[in-house]
Amino acid sequence: MLRFLTFSLLYIASSLLAKPIVAVSILPQQTFVQKIAGEHIDVLLMVMPGNSPHSYEPKPTQMMALSQATLYLSIGVEFEEAWLGRFASQNKNMRIINISDSVEKIALDEHNHHEEVHEQHETKHKENGLDPHTWTSPNNVKIMAFAIYEALVSIDKKHEVQYKKNLDLFLQEIGQTQERIYTILKDTPKHTNFLVFHPSWGYFAYEFGLKQVTIEVEGKEPKPKEIIEILQKSKEEKIHVIFAQAEFSDKSAKIIAKEGNLNVVKISPLSPEWSSNLIKMAQAIANK
Repeated sequence: MLRFLTFSLLYIASSLLAKPIVAVSILPQQTFVQKIAGEHIDVLLMVMPGNSPHSYEPKPTQMMALSQATLYLSIGVEFEEAWLGRFASQNKNMRIINISDSVEKIALDEHNHHEEVHEQHETKHKENGLDPHTWTSPNNVKIMAFAIYEALVSIDKKHEVQYKKNLDLFLQEIGQTQERIYTILKDTPKHTNFLVFHPSWGYFAYEFGLKQVTIEVEGKEPKPKEIIEILQKSKEEKIHVIFAQAEFSDKSAKIIAKEGNLNVVKISPLSPEWSSNLIKMAQAIANK
């Protein structure tokens, strides 16, 4: 009887001390949540490093861990379209909040590499034509930081003061990142073009007055004729850099770089080092 009572008390104590589990889809989200939550929340990452949020399938161990989550913070990536409904069915007590709901969306620049992101912004598109890579813009991350803060307070009111302090510190960091990028780009002409394989950087381009030129055509490697067109455009626009990422093939990027005498920079929008990643992007565009 004493052993049973001791075990019961230990179980209750461990339950009371357990941190809420907050699930997120991608690495940048994990960074944002940790910045605001600090040590008071355990973050469960679903799309593991090196994988694409366009096609990732969760492992059984992740699904088991998700059954204990209190909150899922979605962000609008393709992975969620296939899995959020299943997650909700498995854990009916888990709240799901999209932290990008208040972000103004732009069109996904994937249909041809002559389209310009800042022009597409003025056109209405159906929902599945919108760019999900919202976190590549510091302004958007400010909006999402507030959404994360409100979501955390909704499940853990007792740490509201600490969450607010952490939010304020994170907003300062975002502001400093913006200032650093503007300083790096101050001598870069407005609407400067940069080449990317996958259209991941539209919001970054839009915020800082740049133009993303996409190599892939509707998710596929460009044909020889299209490569020639891209090379011609890179020459006309004096493009000096092409960005490739580990989640996608860099075959065509290497061909274009060699033929056009361009620098290839490997960079992923899914890096957990969100601030330094954007600064690296700006430095490569400014050729610094």
